[in-house]
Amino acid sequence: MDASSPKPPPAEAGPVEVEPLDLKGRRRKGKGAGRSDALATGERGRVSVTQANPLALSRQEMGILSKRLLVLALSDVTRDDSDLAPIRITAWEFAQLFNIKGKSIYSRIEASARELLEQTVQIKEPNGDWVMFQWVSEARYEGGQGGKGQMASIELKIHDKLKPYLLQLRRDFSIIPADQLLSFESFNSMRLFEVLYTASYAGERPRLTFDVDDLKLRLGLDGKYERFKDFRYVLDRAQEEFKRYTCLTFAYEASKVGRKYQRVSFEIAKNDVFKPRIRLPASLAKRIPGQQDKQRLIKELQALDALREIGWAQDPERTVQRFGAERVVRIVDYARKLQARAEAAGRPIYNLPGFVNSLLTQGVEPPEQEPAQPQSAAALTRDEARAIASSIVDGYHQARKRAAQEAWDAMTPENRELVHTLMQATLHRFTLERVAAEGWTGPLYETKRLDVMASHGFVTFPQHLRDLEGYVATLDLLAEYPPDARDLIRAEIEEAS
Repeated sequence: MDASSPKPPPAEAGPVEVEPLDLKGRRRKGKGAGRSDALATGERGRVSVTQANPLALSRQEMGILSKRLLVLALSDVTRDDSDLAPIRITAWEFAQLFNIKGKSIYSRIEASARELLEQTVQIKEPNGDWVMFQWVSEARYEGGQGGKGQMASIELKIHDKLKPYLLQLRRDFSIIPADQLLSFESFNSMRLFEVLYTASYAGERPRLTFDVDDLKLRLGLDGKYERFKDFRYVLDRAQEEFKRYTCLTFAYEASKVGRKYQRVSFEIAKNDVFKPRIRLPASLAKRIPGQQDKQRLIKELQALDALREIGWAQDPERTVQRFGAERVVRIVDYARKLQARAEAAGRPIYNLPGFVNSLLTQGVEPPEQEPAQPQSAAALTRDEARAIASSIVDGYHQARKRAAQEAWDAMTPENRELVHTLMQATLHRFTLERVAAEGWTGPLYETKRLDVMASHGFVTFPQHLRDLEGYVATLDLLAEYPPDARDLIRAEIEEAS
């Protein structure tokens, strides 16, 4: 096993006394002194902050917004990087993270860049000395004043002095899930999570003891909360947020030396029931460098704008993540066209957001080929009618397949086995042999599985997907054609089906 591989923490007979930072430079010994074993926790593929343990356990003091912006920037750095390249954070990402709406995003992103430039970190070095750095050496604001597709952003340059604590890490580092970090509503709670997560090996070391003043130092609270009962408020709030948002929970107990509370001990446990409050923008989880990244983010921004323009009441980011930016834009545009046709025909669609939601969730897709509006049947050739009909029929079948696949994905193993049993009992012998030869996968298997599921009540199709005629009528797919042209297309639909 190489030095960068995760290792289990050493077995502990009792609480680990965490070595104080001691910013005056006097190295005090404790049970945790001199520890150099590797710490590599976290989940591969998740957005995370990877940092050397001295950085995670450092003294930090800043506002919650600055800390969140910093976490967002650090999540773009990996321990295998060779250099600290500038990190661009778009206005869209910023808005999603801070729940900022409207045009205030552009002033807030500027202000946050300036604020972060002023923040420092104090790190205890292996020899007992301590050093202080700025987090960011340069911040650049790239304008964009709110027009659709315009990508205002901050470009941040992490200070080069932090390279040893972020790059080419092979030992003594932690990987902290960013979505959990960013879920905290308090800076103190966020910092306590970093400290306990790192010192406990992500919960593998269950008992920790801190000097009270030292713990407050790490949280940027030195000189504050002189009475421990006031400091309890910080710990109690963090305790509740841990339970709701993170993979760890803790209990704590303070002990006195004389009349003063001198130490606080933590019992760390794994938390299996939690839900991060923050859903990171998909762009962070799957960054594509350069121009591709920008174009993809523009599409996501356009999708969000499209949803907000129609009065979308649900979480627009979640909708974009679920259905994809391009499909959201395509469906909203299609719904607007259908709305215009319905209004012209005297059948207005009063709930456009609800209609869009129905199209998205039911798997409806607009015809791939948007035909020009012919003036007469003569303007529409047989081949053109056949192409339009083929597109409509294909859209219908694809929508039914998606609905059936969603029903299949939601099935219990017992019901899936029952469907396969019914297929074996009802399919023609030659069809069954083909399905078996293809390993019960592929288009034929999916088609026959759909038929069995539909005929035995395992999937319930919405009204517009129960038959092809209803599909055409519900979506009013032939509304823009004159009567003779509609008849021609309907004939081709019957032929194609």
